[in-house]
Amino acid sequence: MRLNRERSRRAGLPRLRLLAAVGVPLIAGVGVAATLPASAAPPPGHLPGWHSVFFDNFSGPAGSGIDNRWNYDIGTQYTGTGCTPNWGTGEVETETASTANAVENGHGLTITPVESNGSWTSARLETVRDNFAAPAGGEMEVSASIQQPDPANGLGYWPAFWMLGSGYRSTGFGTDGLMDCSAWPTTGEIDIMEDVNALSDVSGTLHCGFVSYVNGFNGGPCNEYTGLSSGLQKCPGCQTGYNTYAVVVDRTDPGNGQIRWYLDGREYFSVSESRVGATYWNDVVDHGFMIILDVAMGGAFPNAICGCSSPSSSTTSGAGMNVAWVSVAVRGGQGHLGRGR
Repeated sequence: MRLNRERSRRAGLPRLRLLAAVGVPLIAGVGVAATLPASAAPPPGHLPGWHSVFFDNFSGPAGSGIDNRWNYDIGTQYTGTGCTPNWGTGEVETETASTANAVENGHGLTITPVESNGSWTSARLETVRDNFAAPAGGEMEVSASIQQPDPANGLGYWPAFWMLGSGYRSTGFGTDGLMDCSAWPTTGEIDIMEDVNALSDVSGTLHCGFVSYVNGFNGGPCNEYTGLSSGLQKCPGCQTGYNTYAVVVDRTDPGNGQIRWYLDGREYFSVSESRVGATYWNDVVDHGFMIILDVAMGGAFPNAICGCSSPSSSTTSGAGMNVAWVSVAVRGGQGHLGRGR
């Protein structure tokens, strides 16, 4: 993701999180169904036992802007306490509300970074709602059907599908309001899908806990900057077809919570409550989240992986991330969220 302090912490080295093996066995290239049409895998809210609380298949007319379930983030940073430039990660694009950067295409959403005279624009969208939460004693699954960008030269591309704890949003959203950017990572960040440099990879990461900004981060329960991460996992076909990326926040067993990451229904990473500790765990899961979709250019994560500065003059402009749908569903527990928008 890219926040001010948030991603700056995770990205300054945050994406280096991917360089830090967390010692959890993962499956490379798991469960990829590269040629499946976007409609082949129904979201969990449409399956038995799950209750849909949000679903958007971006069904507006081709060429239209985003629907009213989402807000545009504009510029290069939020406004508010503790907010830092370049979304805190060193990425170089300027976010816009232009249909050149974010557009409904008749069968989904496309977010496209565009270069002009050496400057990049792109789009970063976040849900109006920030109350998506796993019910006590139940589970929440957040998922999306996404085709990653497929540029000829993808150095610096950084597509992401992720969530931020609602405590990060004090009032309003983006540059239209104030953000308590100093709340990161205490209020939690869950990265559901990230890739860099068009490697056709996927990674999942949890950021949490209080970290000291004096003399850098102190690690904390989620090993910041890097977070607790799967590391980059091979995802062949993820640039040429739609795949379902999902995370489940599981609160069914008090004291033994889990967050699990899935690619096309196959689990490839998990973090348990015992690994983080009850206090920090509750700070992460016992509240609502907002959902974010974006494609950044350059920054700490892609630079760390390539060992260079990105993007370059040869990086391909105009390769979009396609999103067929985004879904939030819950099952079990008490206090289901209303369907809302």
